[in-house]
Amino acid sequence: MVPAIALVAVIILIYVAAYLYYGKRILNEKVVRASVERETPAITKFDGVDYVPANRYVLFGHHFASIAGAGPIVGPAIAMAYGWFLPLAWVLFGNVFIGAVHDYLALMASVRYGGISIVSISENVMGRAARYLFLIYVLFALILVYAAFGSIAAKLFSLDPRVATLSILFMPIALFLGFMMYRMRIDIRIATIISAILVILAFIYSYNVGITIGQFNPKLSPEEGGWIAYHRWLIIIGIYSILAASLPVWYLLQPRDYANAYMLWAGLAFIIVGLIFVGTRTLQAPAYTSFSPNIIAGQPTPFWPAIPLIIACGSLSGFHSLVASGTTSKQLANELDALFVGYGGMLTEGALSSFAVIIPISLAWQAPELIQMGVIPEDKNILALGAIQRYQVGYGYVMASTLDNFGIQFATAYKVFTLFAALILSMYIMTTLDTSTRLARFTWQELMDWIEPKAPSLYKVLTNKWVASFIVVFVGTALAYPVIVVKTVETPQGPVPVYDAAFQAIWPAFAGTNQMLAAIALMTSALWVYLILKARGLYGALIIVPAVALWITVTAGLAWWLIKVAPVLPAIQKIGAGSMTLFSLVLSIILMVLFVISLLRGRAAVR
Repeated sequence: MVPAIALVAVIILIYVAAYLYYGKRILNEKVVRASVERETPAITKFDGVDYVPANRYVLFGHHFASIAGAGPIVGPAIAMAYGWFLPLAWVLFGNVFIGAVHDYLALMASVRYGGISIVSISENVMGRAARYLFLIYVLFALILVYAAFGSIAAKLFSLDPRVATLSILFMPIALFLGFMMYRMRIDIRIATIISAILVILAFIYSYNVGITIGQFNPKLSPEEGGWIAYHRWLIIIGIYSILAASLPVWYLLQPRDYANAYMLWAGLAFIIVGLIFVGTRTLQAPAYTSFSPNIIAGQPTPFWPAIPLIIACGSLSGFHSLVASGTTSKQLANELDALFVGYGGMLTEGALSSFAVIIPISLAWQAPELIQMGVIPEDKNILALGAIQRYQVGYGYVMASTLDNFGIQFATAYKVFTLFAALILSMYIMTTLDTSTRLARFTWQELMDWIEPKAPSLYKVLTNKWVASFIVVFVGTALAYPVIVVKTVETPQGPVPVYDAAFQAIWPAFAGTNQMLAAIALMTSALWVYLILKARGLYGALIIVPAVALWITVTAGLAWWLIKVAPVLPAIQKIGAGSMTLFSLVLSIILMVLFVISLLRGRAAVR
């Protein structure tokens, strides 16, 4: 049995060594050779809307909150069906050698190319055809991101209206923070303290007051009125996402993400402190359960190659390259800040998966206190709960066990911190929703540029920021809207369907396309490093080899999903998510061919 504190110490040592040596010494100093002397696009192309230099901590807040989302929480929680060792190994290995490298290089490549997206950079290293194929792929991926996260948010708000209350109260606080920083020119530390006080007050208020907008009874079908609140929240979230994605970044996005980050850091700090206090306890979860448990759509799900379809973030994520090259690169005030924001941001996400999800779930696996409270069935373990509940229960258990040492009643502390965990998750989700919508708008606008010389008026309409944002949100909401039957339970009265939100079907498709996007983005960055930066030998191999290995893994995973999972899904998900996944798989194969051709040409040119 492994003591929790020993695992925490090992993880921290791995991340510190990775940041100082692999990140700083190799990537930052040897490969990219970042310099304070080079002006960034935020300075040279300042426009007050998208190109706006940000304080490194403000930018870290935006970047971290945007990339985190629900992925590093929901994915590892699902993957606990394998035991704790395999998910943790995937997170740590992927973090250091793939995810953080991918994020940092995507950010720096964009900065060096004037703030353009990783998609446009692909044209410079793989040709014009690659750019348009990549754009279509990215648009599909972002729509699936919006559909999956929008569905999770709508269900979360419906299940616990108090979470919706704080999420709504957070918006005017963020607007006020932005006004203080950018219009009143108040010192950022003072503005942060004022905002933190307002957030604490909002939390206290939301703990007792929840916003209800209709009935929510997941045991009833939509026809019986059980999902009214879910569908209404989807529409409200869609309206919010259009507004947030179209307003200037300083108005809501920057300050909201910055304020979010403090609460997210607080959540991570709380759980680390909690793990220290309960660190002598051993992990109750088995290190290994099965290589192929029934996870996705009730199908036996082999760890390889399916793991990228489950842990969509935490280890690596293609969405991060879109954030890094889509919004973060336009706000980077100094090249030297990129290591902290890009590489450090991804390591922090890995820490979130490790410390706030995997270890707490392992400690709460069959905790007597939780069984006595009826949270976990007496003859079951924490896997009997849904993924979001596993995270909440594990987080609440560690914090309640810690405070129990100081005389605070376990049940009371558990109730507070399971809500706190849900609030943290909602903040991740809302940040990802508006960022993904903004990035999808950029992608749509780039994809339409061939129309401009032929039909300028049509181009102007289609690329209008409000129209582009609406198109993305409309399609994403349409995918998230249907309520699906996930299984049927036999009862004395006959078979009874069990309903759930659409994310249950969309998640593997989103995760697979997201991880394939990471492979393609890393291949693009590898070509930039090899062909433009002239990184050869070990430095080039450290990037090219993981990129190709990831592509092989995700290609096999997507093929498995199309063969084993897609056929058992409801029609709308089979047609919508299935067709997007199939088309994305074909595009990724074409892009791999272009990558190999470009790499071989580059090697020939060197000779």
